[in-house]
Amino acid sequence: MSSAIPTVRSNASDRQVLEAGIVFIGNLLMCIAFFHPEAQGYGDAVRGWNQFNTLLFDGQQVFDESNQVFLRVLMAMASLCIVIVLVVVGLVERVVLVTYLALPFSAYLATKIRIEFIFFPFALISTNLGWKKEMVVISALVATSYITGDNNGIIVILFRLGVIFFQIFRPRIYVLLLAVIAIVVIDANFNNLASMFPSLAKYSWTRDIVNPEFSHFESVIVFLASMTMSLQPPIDFMFGLTYTAFLLFAIFGWSLFKPASYISAFNQPDVRSGILTVLLFTSVTHAFQNARYFFFYLPILAQASSAQSRRLLILASWPMTFALVIYYRFLLEM
Repeated sequence: MSSAIPTVRSNASDRQVLEAGIVFIGNLLMCIAFFHPEAQGYGDAVRGWNQFNTLLFDGQQVFDESNQVFLRVLMAMASLCIVIVLVVVGLVERVVLVTYLALPFSAYLATKIRIEFIFFPFALISTNLGWKKEMVVISALVATSYITGDNNGIIVILFRLGVIFFQIFRPRIYVLLLAVIAIVVIDANFNNLASMFPSLAKYSWTRDIVNPEFSHFESVIVFLASMTMSLQPPIDFMFGLTYTAFLLFAIFGWSLFKPASYISAFNQPDVRSGILTVLLFTSVTHAFQNARYFFFYLPILAQASSAQSRRLLILASWPMTFALVIYYRFLLEM
């Protein structure tokens, strides 16, 4: 959609980076202080503690609810340090940095008790690297995925491989349609596929028990509701959808209502790969609908943003987070 934006994209100034950084720290403090494990989803938090304990302490119960604040502070510091390093070495652009820091969801993901938090900074890395840097990035993702045992890195890897494919071969639209058909066939024949690849069998539980009424329309709603700020989309989607509508309109303006904008966007390798990656993982698992699994959407939006749209996001960030604080802590009492 970036080609249809009336404003001229500008690089982020030092002042804007500073403002976004202050906003990010404020959002971190609100998330740590008010979004306790109950608000995050207590089951998720328990699995998160177990992940950290298994990885760092050989299964000993070091982290639990009693020291969850300390753990989340460490997570936030680690996330920020990784992002800063990636920016310094030139892998993350300044416009992406500002968007990341200003987006309320970024602070929440940096403090959500799951080992997957480590992958969100890597999702910010530019897809316009030379092949040498690209190989280093993919190798780092493979190594981190192996060490942590988390599959989020696999999602980012497949996305990046898809971008490379579309950048090199620039296939016609019928190739994309064939890819979509292939994903639909895989979804329809999941049981046969799981018998051939036992590692996929674990998703039978999410398909048959957790979400037996899965639909792609539902996936779109959950994805949109969790793009800007969301803790649990099923109960805060009214906030999430409103926030995302604001974000998209701030970036794209009236071009959101022009079909030509979507045609232009669909021709971009990042967008094509992103759509297929989301479709593949949601179709196979009938889970992975939350936008956090596909955080590579943030650089795509950031590349289309203008200085004005980023300023709007900076100004709206704290109010968006605070509204969810009121909702979860004082209305839902979580």
